[in-house]
Amino acid sequence: MQWRPEDFSLRYQLLFPLYAQLPPALGYRLAAQQAEVFKQRKQDEAATIRTQMQLALPEASAVQLDGWIDDYYRMVEQEALDTWYLQHQPVKQIVELQGFEAVEQARKQGKRVLLTGGHFGRFWMAGAAMRARGFTTGTITRDGGATNSHGLHPAEYRYRLFKLQRLQQALGGPFLVEGDELRPLYRALNDHLIALIFDVPYTEAHKGRVTVNFISGTIDLPAGIYRIAKKTRALIAPFFMRDLGEGRVMAEFSAVLDPYDYDETALMGLLAQQLEQRIRENPGHWWLWPALPLLRSNNNESGNSQPTFG
Repeated sequence: MQWRPEDFSLRYQLLFPLYAQLPPALGYRLAAQQAEVFKQRKQDEAATIRTQMQLALPEASAVQLDGWIDDYYRMVEQEALDTWYLQHQPVKQIVELQGFEAVEQARKQGKRVLLTGGHFGRFWMAGAAMRARGFTTGTITRDGGATNSHGLHPAEYRYRLFKLQRLQQALGGPFLVEGDELRPLYRALNDHLIALIFDVPYTEAHKGRVTVNFISGTIDLPAGIYRIAKKTRALIAPFFMRDLGEGRVMAEFSAVLDPYDYDETALMGLLAQQLEQRIRENPGHWWLWPALPLLRSNNNESGNSQPTFG
């Protein structure tokens, strides 16, 4: 006998909305505490992540690996809670920006700016903090969410739609769909910051890959962000999130990059190097550990599994 609807979710329909009514430090602490329960439901995924961490960072001890896995699932729960805090709390209580002044200066000079990062930490919160500074941010998404094309659980799919809506409201810029016309992207860069984030691999082949060093091996990256930045004469502003504890995070911006100062391999290699540095500092805060085997260049020789940067 089924005692609750198939699309019911205790986390999304009761716990997170409740936590978001509390002061952020308490709400995020409660979200972190429930991470252990969530991890137990994801034992196969946790085992995969642990294996990839061990292969990439062979010097890690069992205790370190356990801690990084715990960090990962705490991040997952706190990132979900972000969706509710975007409306219920002043963002400055949760996220701060470091090094953003270079982006502000570029925009004052009328320059276009592409933001990029590596799916590291609770990166969407950077957009909310930039909005508080008067800068709207758009992005390019995998799909518009109109259909459940990835076969998600009904409750998860409903949450994804809710999250997308909240993010669009909070960030204020256009959410463009990947694969659509590029002209709207070029126009959007005149008025907004646009984020192209190092995402999970595609299953179909893409041209224009570059091979770069990355965590005890190499990965293949399409150079799309480099080519778009060069074509639109946009600067590239890498940023990465640092966890400050109690649910607070800092978006740390690296030096702004001009694509005309690099070739595509050099620029993509620099972005991968910056991401690797952050991963080595906080391995549990990288979202793409389960996808690392697909990113590896030696697994892409057939052209069947390509990652995307954007």
